[in-house]
Amino acid sequence: MRFLQAIVSCVVFMTATVSVNANEQVVVKDGNTTLTFEEFADTVTRWTPQMREAAIADEGDRLELINLALANKKLAEEADDYIAENPQFKMEYLNGLRAYQRDFMLRKVSASIEMPDFAELAEEQYTVKKDKYALIPERRISSHILFSSPPGVPRDNLMVEAQEVLDQLRAGANFREMVNLHSDEPGAAQKGGKFNRWIRFGEQGVSPRYSEGLFSIENVGEYSELVNSEFGIHIIRLDGIQEKSYKSFEEVKGNMIKELEDEYRRLAMKDFVAQFQMSEGTVIDNEAIQAILEPYTAQE
Repeated sequence: MRFLQAIVSCVVFMTATVSVNANEQVVVKDGNTTLTFEEFADTVTRWTPQMREAAIADEGDRLELINLALANKKLAEEADDYIAENPQFKMEYLNGLRAYQRDFMLRKVSASIEMPDFAELAEEQYTVKKDKYALIPERRISSHILFSSPPGVPRDNLMVEAQEVLDQLRAGANFREMVNLHSDEPGAAQKGGKFNRWIRFGEQGVSPRYSEGLFSIENVGEYSELVNSEFGIHIIRLDGIQEKSYKSFEEVKGNMIKELEDEYRRLAMKDFVAQFQMSEGTVIDNEAIQAILEPYTAQE
């Protein structure tokens, strides 16, 4: 608490000594480490809304946040002294700084790109690439009878049994009765064998073979051929079809424009980065490069 009170004293003291340039005004001072008005104002912009609310409403929270900002600057200042005492880390340190500088430039340039109005182009793309942007694929719902069989177990006898049941169903046997008699799926009798889920072809979370079997059926009420999956053997009945349809342009407009903007930004950034590639006047000391790579030759 004494430490935090000392911080308050520093803040009050430095607030009383206003600099001519507000950005250079020192608002926190602890020994040789200071936070200027500009530094701390920038730090506050990076706080979450909750952190800013806490700093406004509670003096203790505010002091903790000031303490954190000050500690961060002290740690950063410590880096130069550390590198002076540990020169073996110098290039790691410098390369880390360069990586940040590179990323900083890329972020700022990317954010400054002025976007054209892509609304008209999006509408054109909607017309010529409707399947890509607006397609709602056909979906199907089904019921099935499962003859359970773990993978790796011979299914010859089970296939014969399942084929007999399929033949009876196609001859007019009652599906629900056959579910009650033959399905090994837990709860199948209560559900009447229903797979209570509309699925599209290749639906994630559905056995690919089940999906293929379901979408091979031509008409509602008809049955698939026997389908072998990792769960066993299925007889699938097609219970309903939702035909494919298309979303309106207004429904997909936002996503389409974002995709066009992302591609525009990607190409603009590619052009920006290209200007920093090696020029025709670049000189390379191949002997030095080879010497650097030599120790790794035997390792690769």
